[in-house]
This record gives sequence, C-alpha cells and structure tokens, in this order.
Amino acid sequence: MKKTFLSFAVLMAASTVSFAQINKALKINYAIVFTNANNGTEQDAPVSLYEAYVTNDKIKVISSAEGQESIFLAKKNEDKSTILYPSLSKYTIHDEEAASFSMKLVPGQTKNIAGYPCKLAEIELPNMEDIEGNSVLSIWYSEKLPVIYWEGFDIFKKIPGGVLQVSTPLGVDIVAQTVANSQLNDNDFIVPEDYDQVESIYQDEQEGEENNQMAENLYLFEDSTSGLMGLQDNAQQIIVPALYHYITPFVGEISVVQFKNEKYGAINLVGKTVIPFQYDYLSYDDHSGQFLFGINEKYGLLDKSGKVLIPANYAMISYINGGYAVFQENEKYGILNQAGKIIVPASYSFISENNGTHFISVENDKYSLVDIKTNKSTAQAYDFISITEEPNLFLSSKDGKYGYLNGQGKIAIPFIYSGATSFSDGLASVTKEGSEEVILINTKGEQVELDAAAEAVEEEI
Repeated sequence: MKKTFLSFAVLMAASTVSFAQINKALKINYAIVFTNANNGTEQDAPVSLYEAYVTNDKIKVISSAEGQESIFLAKKNEDKSTILYPSLSKYTIHDEEAASFSMKLVPGQTKNIAGYPCKLAEIELPNMEDIEGNSVLSIWYSEKLPVIYWEGFDIFKKIPGGVLQVSTPLGVDIVAQTVANSQLNDNDFIVPEDYDQVESIYQDEQEGEENNQMAENLYLFEDSTSGLMGLQDNAQQIIVPALYHYITPFVGEISVVQFKNEKYGAINLVGKTVIPFQYDYLSYDDHSGQFLFGINEKYGLLDKSGKVLIPANYAMISYINGGYAVFQENEKYGILNQAGKIIVPASYSFISENNGTHFISVENDKYSLVDIKTNKSTAQAYDFISITEEPNLFLSSKDGKYGYLNGQGKIAIPFIYSGATSFSDGLASVTKEGSEEVILINTKGEQVELDAAAEAVEEEI
C-alpha cells in the first residue's frame, strides 16, 4: 500500500487530476428468471446477472454474462458509452445510436416490483421469424426511478422510468430483485491507465479463450450434455467438474457459484466447497473477508469460513467496517455492531458509510457526520462528507469548497480547495481555485513537497 501510494503521488504531481465526487445513487440487482412462456410461472431459481447503479445523469452496470465480467459506463448527456473488461485490462467505446422501435404504453396495468409501483410498456420485436405467435417484449418500469440502460438494452432509453422487469416471448425474463440506496463515484468513470482500447474483445480465437478465464490458468467450460459449468486449465484438464449453473470470476481465492440445486455457495481455486450451497443470494468482499448472504429476501453476513456473523434478518446490510455495519429495515437505516447488536436504531433515510467511530447520514441530499456511540450529529448540512484512512479526518464539501472535518465536527483543515482526495498514508492531494497544480498536504494541512513525501513513505515501508 505504501509503495502503491508513492507511485500514485508521483503520477498526481506529473499530471492534471480530476477530483471525484461521490454521489447518492440507487443500486438495482437484476437476475435472469426462467419462466413458463404459457402461464408466466417461474421454473427455476433466479440467476444474478446485473448489478446496476444509477443517478439522474450517470449509469454503471456490472455484468457477469457469459462468465466475463464487464462494467458498462454511461453519462446520459453524452452520445457514447464505455465498457471495461477488468480481467483483460481492456476497454471498448461505443457510439450511442437512437433505438428504432414501436413502443406502446399500456394503460391500467400496474404491479409492484422490488417495492416500487410499476407501469407496463410493450415493444413489438422486429425480425423475429423464428418465434411463432407472440413477439412482444413486456417492460415494467417505475416512474419513481431514473432511466437506466446498458449494452444490448438501448431500447430502455425511451422508457419513461427505470426498468425493473423485462418479459420476453422466450420465457427468459430479467427481473429486479432488490432496489437500495447506494453511491456512485465519479472516479468509476475514469478508464484505468493500464487498460488498452480495442475495437472488440472478440477479435480472435485466443481472445475468445481469455474471455472465459476465471482465474490464473482456470477457464470456464460447459458440459454439452448437462449444460452445467465447470473449470479447466489451459491444457483442458478438468479442475472443477461441471456441477454449476453459474460461476463468478475468482476474487482472491474465492468464487461464488450457483449449484445445480439452484442455491448459491462458494468454492476455492481447486473446487473445494468453502461455503455450502444453501443461499438464495451470495457475494464476497475480499478486503473484509466477509460474505453477504440472502435467504427469503433477508440478508446477513458470514465470515470467510462460513460462520454466521450477523443473521439474515435485514432488508439489506453492508460489510462490517471498523466493528460496525449499516443495516436497512422498514426502508430506514441504522448501525449494528459486529456481534449483531443494534447500536443505532433504523431511523435514518440513508447511511452512506461508516468507520469505527462515526457514520455518514444523508437526508434530502445533505450530509451529516454522526457519532456512533452517542447517535448525535457532530456536523450537519454539508454537500458531501466521506470517511478517509485517517479515522479522525473526514473529507467534506460545502458551497463548492473542500476541506476536512474532525470527529467533533470542527474544521480541521480549512475549506479553501476546489478539489480534494481522501487521506491515504497520511497524505491527501488538493487543488486551489484557478490552478491545475496538484498539492500534497499532510494531516495538519501543511503542504508537503514530493521528495519529502517520498522520504516519509519510505521510512514507513
């Protein structure tokens, strides 16, 4: 981490830096649902496929379709989109084209999906000669949600709200499983410098093989008889038998998979089961070594060995950070400790993040810093507040200026900057109005020259 930051500091000093805003967003988890095309009943358990973040002007959609993770990024006021492929360190840029189709808004048709009232739109699919009879795409959308679209679903642009369900004539539906408050970081829309731009990731057979790569020398394969997935090495030796409907790319040594019983669990690099296949939802965070699991639309946390840290009693829950987790109950947010005891009742409209002493609440787009132990605000009505690696310094913004608060809500470093980053290894980068020069400061707000910063970091290594 020290060396990484040192390289980052050199880069920052040598180039113009774009300082990120962290914006309130909605997170929508979509799954594929296989239905009986004749009566609409579900035939199999949902298969998680898309994790979407949306604001009024930006969209980020993480897709795991075809075993290849991709990240779709779009700014709604621009006529192009970017797709990142993290496992390949590549990206593509696509010019947006106006979707041409005939849409009909169907009056009197309503239903609730993921807690939101939805209306129905229908689209007649062109060139569907191989489908007999019905060739209508049924789209359920909520006017209470921002418009959202992604690669292959440009038709959603003209839907007057956020799409929560798409029903196809083939009996394969896309359905939102959860909608929750979250965040979207402007830095997510910056392509990493080590990524190469390509016209397409499917340029030749070798790249096609790379697209199935789940980890080093582990590739996805499908059993031609059962249709189930397994893993093989580059010599096509089977490492993990084809027992799974779905296998995610490995994070560290862990892959979340959907077993043939339709339940989710996790395996390691040699295919050993590390989390049993008994959950309706499962995701893994390598930084904390925790699993977020779901049973009957309630969520809890497991440790890396599968031990329950917090039971699945909540509408949503964050990973434990600094001994505390954010939970959602009855559309309100509160704080639990790592033993599962409620420390702050669920009374807040939204809690964006926490550390070991404070959490950030958001109400009507205004941020407050709240002490966990007393449940009392120490700073209110800021345009933005975020935790940093320094536990007693909080990056904040008000009236277009950036500075830093301490845990008591007092100004620790004055609000004199036009841009600022969080502290990391005791240093932060800032800019002043009218200047593109990047300045490094320490936790006292003192300017630090690059050579001195490098020496300070080297002493800690």
